[in-house]
Amino acid sequence: MLCAVKLLSQASAVNPRSRLRYSVGAPPQPGNSRRVANTVLWTCIPLPIDLNHINVWLIESPRGYVLVDAGMSVAVCKEAWEKLDASLLRGKPLRALLVTHAHPDHIGLAAWLQERYALDVWMSQRAYALASSLYSSPQTRREKVAAFLHAHGVTSSTVLQSLLRPERYARTQDELPQVTRFIEDGESIVPEIDDWIALLTEGHSEGHLCLWTEHERTLISGDQILPTISPNISFLYHEPDADPLGAYLASLDRLRQLPANTLVLPSHGLPFQGLHERIDDLRAKHAARLGKLRDVCATPRSACEVRPHLYRRQLSGTHFLLALGEAVAHLEHLVRKGELERLRSDEVVRYRRR
Repeated sequence: MLCAVKLLSQASAVNPRSRLRYSVGAPPQPGNSRRVANTVLWTCIPLPIDLNHINVWLIESPRGYVLVDAGMSVAVCKEAWEKLDASLLRGKPLRALLVTHAHPDHIGLAAWLQERYALDVWMSQRAYALASSLYSSPQTRREKVAAFLHAHGVTSSTVLQSLLRPERYARTQDELPQVTRFIEDGESIVPEIDDWIALLTEGHSEGHLCLWTEHERTLISGDQILPTISPNISFLYHEPDADPLGAYLASLDRLRQLPANTLVLPSHGLPFQGLHERIDDLRAKHAARLGKLRDVCATPRSACEVRPHLYRRQLSGTHFLLALGEAVAHLEHLVRKGELERLRSDEVVRYRRR
């Protein structure tokens, strides 16, 4: 199922480890936690997918922890929370859950945690609308994926059969949480302690929120900025004139205005400093891809035809779909900039350099 796997692409060709500074040590074992800032605890929840963990953050407040993200709705994640319940949560209760975005490793356990701990659940209105759309109708989701594949030149029966198996769309979370507060861009999250401000950062997922505190110079970055892999920027369920890559690049510009010595707390990988360097690496990667596509589209090409120019290794299943979605996002960004034009022939969209 598309949304049961973290939406991420291959690692950047630039090795970011040489440019980033890691100072908080190894991740805590499931069921344990460690302090990474004055008001923030770090714990890891295992995931049964390629990305084998999600970092979740607990912001301390006088009335309890504000939890950031939840994990997937699977047994291994629930087991990790059971361990936390018997240790960390004995001393201070959970007060609320803030979901950074609608992907299942972030929102999947939200309803379970809400029921278990009587939590308030907070997220952006755009993220909730996306979650409602993604998880409400597996058949509709399957139909949209089929239309997307055909429109962008996928003809392989093997690929189509793999990606359109009904069971792929039957595996999803049971229900969505009841959102008690929709968070707006610039809103203060926990005003009674050091101010944590919500930053709406689009591109990777609609309504994605980061959290920033100037007092501690700490950014909870969700999936928007990760230390060793680049967030997948896909064009899959968007409106025809959407520009997710443009939105993502604009969010990087905004986040680069934060101090250079910001401590970044990502959803996957180790906390790090080197925010500006990482943003520069991410921008360079996307610029290189855009340049390559300008050259490849000297003659009309579908997204399926240009995908191998962006991803050298053979991809299958969800990885193929995400790579195709990222190719379309880059092509559509060039259309938006007036550097490519769309052509439609035999119900397939092709792109040609102007």
